[in-house]
Amino acid sequence: MSSWLALLCWSLNAVLMVMPAAPAESVAAPSDAIDALLDAITALKAQQKQLEQQLEPLLEALSEAMAAGQLDLSFCHNDWAFAHSPGRLSYAFPPAVQQIEQKLKAARDLAIQQGSASEKRGKPFWTIRAPKTPALPF
Repeated sequence: MSSWLALLCWSLNAVLMVMPAAPAESVAAPSDAIDALLDAITALKAQQKQLEQQLEPLLEALSEAMAAGQLDLSFCHNDWAFAHSPGRLSYAFPPAVQQIEQKLKAARDLAIQQGSASEKRGKPFWTIRAPKTPALPF
């Protein structure tokens, strides 16, 4: 059995174990199992978002403690490893470089259209977004 299928089966079993038992006469249709899987995923994603919101001010306080010299850039606490990353470095280029970049983009587009560029695809993944919350009336 492929690893993704095994994971799906394991996940479905985990979801079904926490779901209330259905009456014996009803048999869960495959779409019911998928609905249960999707419900479990969306519930976890909602919890994840709440946890990230709670974590943000704590991480800011941690950064402030590091900036004050109270913490090293990396350390361990209760077997958890903490490592500070300064963030991704990016650059704002002058107009002359931006013009060259636009010419390069045009050359790339032409290579794609002519078929001389080969395709590469990254690892597949799922994007799961919470529904947009309606604006509150004020």
